Amino acid sequence: MVQIRVMTDDRERGERVVEILLPLLQACTALQAGEPTRLSHRGGGLRLVLDVQPTEGPAGVRLEREDTPARPPRAPGRRRALPRGTG
Repeated sequence: MVQIRVMTDDRERGERVVEILLPLLQACTALQAGEPTRLSHRGGGLRLVLDVQPTEGPAGVRLEREDTPARPPRAPGRRRALPRGTG
């Protein structure tokens, strides 16, 4: 088991770090994070533990179409004038 621990005597600073860290872990497709567990701390600080593990399989890559090679966008070009009609 792999754990990330946030431990500090300054509760406000620890809470701020957790506010930043949790969305980053949730957005990461290569890691799967469990729910944070708050532990008791003497003196009112913060102790928090998260279980983290690598995601099984490929890390969330999605292809639109597998059979079509990617093409660069066409640059706008000049069009040739149509030939004069005989009429």
